[in-house]
Amino acid sequence: MAQHPMAAMYPGARVPAAVVDTHCVPGPNGVLRIHLTRYPLEHPGEGWMQPESLLTHRMALEPRPRSETASFVPASWTEADRLRLDTDHLRQSNLASSSSVVVARADDDPPLLVLDRLLQQRFAGVIGVLVDDHTVLVWVHTHEGFWELTPDGYDGASGYIVTMTAEDPEAPGPVSLYPSALYGWALWWCLQAQQLIDDRDVGLADLPPPPLVLDVVEAWRVYRVRLTGPDRVGFPAPDLRQSWPPDMGPTE
Repeated sequence: MAQHPMAAMYPGARVPAAVVDTHCVPGPNGVLRIHLTRYPLEHPGEGWMQPESLLTHRMALEPRPRSETASFVPASWTEADRLRLDTDHLRQSNLASSSSVVVARADDDPPLLVLDRLLQQRFAGVIGVLVDDHTVLVWVHTHEGFWELTPDGYDGASGYIVTMTAEDPEAPGPVSLYPSALYGWALWWCLQAQQLIDDRDVGLADLPPPPLVLDVVEAWRVYRVRLTGPDRVGFPAPDLRQSWPPDMGPTE
């Protein structure tokens, strides 16, 4: 059976989108462990109950341009098959437009260029760019309120850029979930800080630089991840005409 063209664009990625639960616990030698659990966006059947969690978010893979996906379409596909692919591509784009974490592949493009392009298109709290099979460039939003409307238009955004690299490149684990792990750390840090501060709300704008080491855990297997950087940077506001999926854009 031929692989679905959208899946072929992301080898090793098991799902194009998911609800991700992050549970943070102290690990050995003071290294924080981020336990990740993926749940389907749509429940699989009657009786399914998604566990509740304060640290649950939606993660989506950024679809490649439709022109690139077309090169993976089998010659045997009918016009109906191609129409379904177009529908899948639109749905995936809509998911990426409304997810907290968005992940894309750099392929032959400079990772920073891909990151800059996504920041102009998506309102995600965390954006990851897969550099190779054990490295991902990640941007964490620290601009309170995301992009704010000012008299001169929408204000830009600020955040941290870090490079997350598997300590063991032969067994990197779920690299496409590294950005979700960092988002889980950010939410966990805000909750911990809020317990110590009662005179104001703690948000992503208060985030310190990310840690230098994290343990990413999926299915009880631990993957040590090194974080280099981080750099505090600012980006201009996205073009709202490109950022919203159909029927979800702001009204005049």
